[in-house]
Amino acid sequence: MNEFQLDMTLNKNSNPFKNALDNGNFVFLAESAPPENEQNINSAVERMMPLAETMLRQEDLCGGLAVTDYYGSPWSAAEIAAAMPENIRNANCYCLSGNNRSAGQISEQLNIAANAGAMNLLCLSGFPADLSLRACRSREFCGSTKQLEIIGERQEKFFAGAQFNPFYYNENTVLAAYSSLIKKINSGAQFIITQSGWDMLQNQALAWFMFNRKNYLPMIAHLTLLTPDKAEKIIAGKIPGVRITPAFAKLLARELSGSKAQFEAAQYRRIELQSAGCRLMGYSGVQISGVDFPGRAQVVASRIRSALLEFRSFEHWLDEYNSHQAGAEINSGLECFHLFDRVLRRQYPLDDPPSASRFSETEYPWKEKAAYKIKRFFFSNADKQRPGRDFLLKKLLVNCRGCDKCTLPQNDFVCTKNCPMLLENGPCSAVKDDGRCSITQSECIFVKKVRCSRWLESISCLE
Repeated sequence: MNEFQLDMTLNKNSNPFKNALDNGNFVFLAESAPPENEQNINSAVERMMPLAETMLRQEDLCGGLAVTDYYGSPWSAAEIAAAMPENIRNANCYCLSGNNRSAGQISEQLNIAANAGAMNLLCLSGFPADLSLRACRSREFCGSTKQLEIIGERQEKFFAGAQFNPFYYNENTVLAAYSSLIKKINSGAQFIITQSGWDMLQNQALAWFMFNRKNYLPMIAHLTLLTPDKAEKIIAGKIPGVRITPAFAKLLARELSGSKAQFEAAQYRRIELQSAGCRLMGYSGVQISGVDFPGRAQVVASRIRSALLEFRSFEHWLDEYNSHQAGAEINSGLECFHLFDRVLRRQYPLDDPPSASRFSETEYPWKEKAAYKIKRFFFSNADKQRPGRDFLLKKLLVNCRGCDKCTLPQNDFVCTKNCPMLLENGPCSAVKDDGRCSITQSECIFVKKVRCSRWLESISCLE
C-alpha cells in the first residue's frame, strides 16, 4: 500500500525535486556515485536503487539522490538518469561536469537527459586533480556558465542549477568567486548548491549576499559525513579545496583518538548542527556525501529530522554550535576575509542588516600599472579588430592564445584564456588560500583581474 501511494505521488508530481524547492520544503540529497566497476548500466542502476528508494521514503525531508559525474564510472550522470525508473527519475539531481567535455559533448549529455525526461541538472566545471599544465591544456573544459547558456538556448525546460564555492578567504578571490556566481545566475541558474565545506561563517555570508541582492534562488549546502580515513586526509591537507585551522585539526584529531563509536557520534552531531543551522540561515536543503548505504541514509535522515525540531531559534542553535566546536573555528584564521562583518553572531534582523566588510588598500605594483597602460595603448580597440592583428605583440604582452574574438578591453587587458582550464567566468574550486592557481602555481588569472579592477575602481563592472 505504501509503495503504491509513493508511485502515485511521484507520478502526479512531474518534478518532485523542483516542487519541493518551490514550496519551501527542506530537501535532503544523498550524494551517490555510479559504481566504478559495473559495465552494465542497468546493473549499475540496480545497485544504486536501494539508496534511492530509502531516500524517497523520507517524504517530510523530500529525499533524493545527487548523482555525481566522472568519478571513475563508465557511465555519466545523464546516462544513469536515463536508466532510472521513470517514476523516481526527477526526485533526483544529476551532475553535469564540464571536465574533459567540449560544448558539443555537453549538448550530447543534454540530449540523453532530455530524451529520458530528466530535468534536474547541476552544472559544474569540474577540476582535473593532479594534472600538469601540459596535460590540462590537452583537455577540453566546458565551464558551468557556458553549460547554462547552452541549456538556455534549448527548447526543453530543464531545472538547471550551478555549483558555487563560498570557502575562500583571500578578499580578491572572494570577489572573483562572487562575481562568478552572479554570472551563473544571470546565465540562468535556478538553484545553487555549494561545494563541500564546514565553515558555517561562509555559508551565512552566502545567504546574506543572496538576501541583500533580493535574489531568492533556492540554496543547498553540501555537507560531508566524515569517516576516520577522510578525517585523517583532511588533517594532512590531502583533499584539495578543504581549508581548516590548526584548532579544528586538533578537534578532529581528538575525535579520532576516541573509540569508533565516539567518533561517529561526533560526526552525526556535526551533521545535525550544520543541517539545522543551514535551515535557520535560509537554505532550502542539504546535500550530504558519505551517506553511501541505505542504513546510514536512514540514520542521517532521522538525525536531521530531530535537529530541525530541536532548534527553532537561531540563538539556541548558535549556542549549541559554538559549544560543540569548542572554539575551533573552521576558517583559516582571524586575518581571513569574510564578505560581511559580524558573521555567525546573529541570524539576519531586518531592522539591522549586516554591513559589508572593509577592504584593504589595493596593492598594485608600479610595474603592473605600467604594463596596464602599455596594453591599453596598444589594445584598446582589440575587440573591434580582426583577432590575428598584432598577434606577436599580444603574445609578448598578454601571452595571447589566438582567440576567435579578443576580449582584452572588457577584461582590463587581462587575458582570461590563460586559465589552464580555459574557464571564462571565474576561479575554479582549487584556487589556493593566497589566490594562486593549483596547476600553474602563479596567481589565478581571475584573481589578477579583480586586483586590477580594484585599482581602477571598476569592481562593479566585474558582473
